[in-house]
Amino acid sequence: MARPKSARLNKEMVVDAAIELIGGGGLEAFSMPKVAAALHVSAPSLYHYFADRDALLAAVARAVATPEPPGVLPPDADWTDYLVAQAVALRHRIVTHPHCAPLLARFMPREHMFDEYEHVCRFLADSGVPAHLHVRIVDGVTALTIGAAILNENAADYADSGPGPFPGVGYPALRAALAAAEGRSGDEMFE
Repeated sequence: MARPKSARLNKEMVVDAAIELIGGGGLEAFSMPKVAAALHVSAPSLYHYFADRDALLAAVARAVATPEPPGVLPPDADWTDYLVAQAVALRHRIVTHPHCAPLLARFMPREHMFDEYEHVCRFLADSGVPAHLHVRIVDGVTALTIGAAILNENAADYADSGPGPFPGVGYPALRAALAAAEGRSGDEMFE
């Protein structure tokens, strides 16, 4: 059979198919032949776009860790509002693809992260934040966001209306704090 004159695939299509496959059955469901079958091509066709399985999984991690930029912030927003919006967008992207989240531990897309860090450090400098705080802020927000997304557990789960592990008695200070957070979504709690 002759090759088609134009490619039927592109990298984004392959990554999207891998994300869908992993999303449906976890990392255990992932294989190059299964991705190829989902795209109605032969497995060797995928190697035109990705050198091997790990290269495709690294691209999946990069796609999951690349949120859409936050929307336009109000004119009175400050640098903390911007960072919260960035963190919420990243957490949302990771939580949307929970079976892909473990890939971030192995394939953290560092080249993309450094571009983003550069952007945020420039933003912080333009906002008047002292340079000696930039790395602390960026590292802290990134670690908090990715950790919260991977764990995807929050205080709302432990409130009286949530599935939390608390019996009806005990933990009075924690219960008071949870009661104050009652009714807030996981996203609201994270923000």
